[in-house]
Amino acid sequence: MRQMAYRPHFFMMVAGKVIRIALLFFFFQAIFLKIDRIGRWTYGQVLLLFATFHVVDYLMSITFYRNLASSLPGKIQTGELDGRMLLPTNLLFFISFETLDLADFFSFLPSLAFLGYVLYRLDLSFSWTQVVCYAALLINALVFLYAVILIIATTAFWTTQAYGLGRIFDNLMKIGRYPLDIFEGFARVIFIYVLPLIFIAQLPSEALLRTLSAAFILYAFGFTGLCVVAALAFWRVGLRNYLSAST
Repeated sequence: MRQMAYRPHFFMMVAGKVIRIALLFFFFQAIFLKIDRIGRWTYGQVLLLFATFHVVDYLMSITFYRNLASSLPGKIQTGELDGRMLLPTNLLFFISFETLDLADFFSFLPSLAFLGYVLYRLDLSFSWTQVVCYAALLINALVFLYAVILIIATTAFWTTQAYGLGRIFDNLMKIGRYPLDIFEGFARVIFIYVLPLIFIAQLPSEALLRTLSAAFILYAFGFTGLCVVAALAFWRVGLRNYLSAST
């Protein structure tokens, strides 16, 4: 209701995000007019990767991203976090999902439709195992991103602001919409093993394309589990170091 109170702004905002996706689609189309594949990825497979990335990206934006990256540092600065700590609910859960961004939900719907178009274009026959694996890896991607964003947001207990780190990670994360075959050497190691951006879209896409090994599936879930443990431990340390701004 708050967003729709300014309807021209609302519709222009949604249109702007759809146009952003469309421009990237035409970017890939222009590239594939000159080549037939990027590494081992064909045009249709790259579109699947691209669509999967935006589905994950919008789900993150709708749910926890702004709550942690923007709202939490603001509550620490003003002391609003004190009131949240007194509520009879899990603090981390409440802080993470206090506000759902339904404006991005309306931007998410075209992304979901685009994913459906790409799957139709690829004309693949999926087994239930592939579909379940794809869905599980999408959830794993969101949990991985949640853990990383929580670590970044928790630094605000010391810095009172996490915007800079959040923007750095946001820009790095966008690399995940491209096939990581474009990288070689040190950069490839970084984005697969140190900051594994392949979790966001590449592994789920490979699960549908039947090119993903079981070892990488285990690696994805195991690494994400370690990230969650580290993020929760860091969050508890941050809370212990919290000095109320209102007292």
